[in-house]
Amino acid sequence: MTDDYSVLFQPLKIGTMEVKNRLSVPPMGTGFAAEGGGVSERLIKYHEQRAKGGFGLIIVEVTAIDGERGIGSGHQLCLYDDNLIPGFKKLAETVHKYGTKLAVQLYHPGRTNFPHFLGGKQPVAPSAVPDPVMRQMPQELSIGEIKDLVEKFAQGARRVKEAGCDALEFHGAHGYLISEFMSAYANKRTDEYGGGFEGFMRFPLEIVKRARELVGPDFPILFRISADEVVPLGRSVPESIKMMKLLIDAGITAVDVSIGVPESSQYTSAPPDMKQGFNAETSAQFKQAFNVPILVAGRINHPSIAVDILQSGKADLVHIGRQSLTDPEWPNKVKQGRVDDIVKCLSCNEGCIEGLATWLRPSITCVQNLALGREEDYARPKAAKPRTVLIAGGGPGGLEAARTAALRGHRVILFEQDGYLGGQTKLVAIPPGKEIYCEVAQSRIKAIRQLGVEIHMGQGLTADKIREIKPDVLIIATGSEPAIPNIAGANNKIVMSARKALTTDEAGDNVLVIGGGLVGCETADYLAGKGKNVTIVEMLKSTARDIGPAARFFLRKRLKGKNVTILTQTTVQSISDEAVAISTPVGEEKLGPFDIIVLATGATSVNNLEEQARGIVSEVYVIGDAAKPGKILAAVEKAAEIALKL
Repeated sequence: MTDDYSVLFQPLKIGTMEVKNRLSVPPMGTGFAAEGGGVSERLIKYHEQRAKGGFGLIIVEVTAIDGERGIGSGHQLCLYDDNLIPGFKKLAETVHKYGTKLAVQLYHPGRTNFPHFLGGKQPVAPSAVPDPVMRQMPQELSIGEIKDLVEKFAQGARRVKEAGCDALEFHGAHGYLISEFMSAYANKRTDEYGGGFEGFMRFPLEIVKRARELVGPDFPILFRISADEVVPLGRSVPESIKMMKLLIDAGITAVDVSIGVPESSQYTSAPPDMKQGFNAETSAQFKQAFNVPILVAGRINHPSIAVDILQSGKADLVHIGRQSLTDPEWPNKVKQGRVDDIVKCLSCNEGCIEGLATWLRPSITCVQNLALGREEDYARPKAAKPRTVLIAGGGPGGLEAARTAALRGHRVILFEQDGYLGGQTKLVAIPPGKEIYCEVAQSRIKAIRQLGVEIHMGQGLTADKIREIKPDVLIIATGSEPAIPNIAGANNKIVMSARKALTTDEAGDNVLVIGGGLVGCETADYLAGKGKNVTIVEMLKSTARDIGPAARFFLRKRLKGKNVTILTQTTVQSISDEAVAISTPVGEEKLGPFDIIVLATGATSVNNLEEQARGIVSEVYVIGDAAKPGKILAAVEKAAEIALKL
C-alpha cells in the first residue's frame, strides 16, 4: 500500500458499527432481485464480488417496505414481509466473510412511479401533484395511510436488524416518498404533514422515532438526503442541514449526502461533464454542522479524489458507486499500489442508471465490465478443449471477443487493418467531455496483451490468411463506414463525414451539420469549440434523442452556450456551393452558403469477409457495427455472449 492512499484504509465508527475502511458501495438499483422481491443468488454473487474486492461497507439498493403501492421497478428488492428476512440474512453472512459491513436502504417511490409497477393502481404522494418527469397523477395519502406507512418503514427497519445486517438507511433523497414530504417542491398539504418546516418534518421524524423503538438505541440508522434538490421550490443546502439536525436528534447515526430529484437527475447520475467529487463541497457543510459521520456520493472514481475529500475534512466515508460496478477490485488494487490497473468508469450511465430508468433494461450491466451480474458465468472453468479463435477487427467488439475468449482458455488471433487498436473509440473520445471514452479500448488492449492474444495490426484479414490459419471459429468485427444520404449534391467537395470533421482541420468558418443525433450534436459541439459558426438540421422534433438525459442535458447546454443554431423538423433537399435547400413545416427555403457541410446521417456495416469465410470456417459470427450499426454497449455485450459459449 502506498502512503498516499493510507487514509482510505483507516477504520471508521458509525455508531456501534466499525467499518474497516472509508470505502463504500452505495445503494444502486440492479434489477437482480428474485421474483417476489427476495434476495437472489445473482444479487448475492454481485455483492460478494465487491466485498471480496475490499469495500468496507455495502449499502443494499432501494428496498420496498410496502408491497401494495411501494413497488417502483421491475425485479424490485423488497422487505415488507418476515418471509423475506432469510434472503437478507444469507446476503449478510456472505459479505461478512470478507470483513465487510452490510446496510439495507429502505424506501418508498411515492409519486416517482408508474401504475405499471402497481398492478394498475395510482402512485401515492403527499399531494396530488405529478412528478414533472414521470407525469403520473398520484393519489394524495390520507392521514391514516401516512400512519400506516410510518409503521411499514419501522417494521422494515426491524427486519433489517433481524436479518443480521449491520445498519439500515432511510432513503430521504432523489424525489422518493420521504423526500417528497420534506419539500415544498412536492408537498402542497396544509394539514399537520405539510404547510411548512414543522409539517414537512413530521413524516420522517415519526419514521425515525418509531424505528428506534423497534431496533433499539444502538443499531446504526443512516439517512440519505438530497442536500440540494436543484429545482424551483426544491430544498436548498441550508434547509437540508436544518432538517438533518432534527433527524439526528431523533436517532439518525450518520448522514449520506446526495443531490437532485428526477427533474435534476443530470446531477444525481453525473456524466463526465461533472468533475469528480463535485458533491464534496456540499458534504463539507454537513461535516461542519454535525459530529456524526458524513458519507458522500458524486462521481468519485480516482483514489486521489477520495483521499482529498477525506483529508480535507469534507466527509468521513466516500461512495465508490458506478466505479464499483466497473471494477469491484478497486479497494484492493489501491491498497496494493495497483492504481494503474483499475478499469475506469466512463460515467456513461448507459448500462446502469439509465439502462434501468431510460432504456428499460431488466437489469444493469456495464460497458467496462461485462461480468457484472454474470459473475457465475465468468467464474466457470476454462474450456475443456481450447480452440483457435480468429478475430477480424480491433474495435470494442473485437477486443471484447478477444479478451473473453482468451479468458476461456482459447488461442486467440486478432487482425486489425489500421495501425492502431480501438476502432471508432479514437473518434468517440474527441468531442468535449468524451476523453474518458478512450478507456473502452485501453482497458481491453491491456487485458488482451496480458492474456497473450496474438495481435496483427496494419493487416486486414483475408480469405487466404483464414485458410492459412485454419481457425475453429471466426468472429467478424469489421465495423462500419459513414452512410451517404440520398440528397442531391451529397458528393459536393465541401461535404464530408462527421468522422473526417473530427480528425481534419478544414478551412472555413460556416458549418452545416446534417443530422442532430448524438454524432451530429457532438461534432457540432467540437467544431463550435474551434470557433466555427455551426448550424444543425434535424428531421425529428428534438436533438440527441439517442443518448440518455444526463449527457443530453449538458450537451444541449454547451450547444446553446456556443450559439449553435438548431433547426428541427427540417429536411435537406439538395446541396450546392451557393446554398442548401431545406424543407420545414412552414415551407421550403435556402440556407448558406456554407464552407463545410458535415454528414452525420448514420452508418452502414462493413462486412466483406463473411460470404467468403463461411466456405472456409464452419463457425462464423458477425458482431458489432459489422452486423448492425449501433452503440458500443451492444457490440461488447454480443462479443462477450458469443465468446463465453466457445
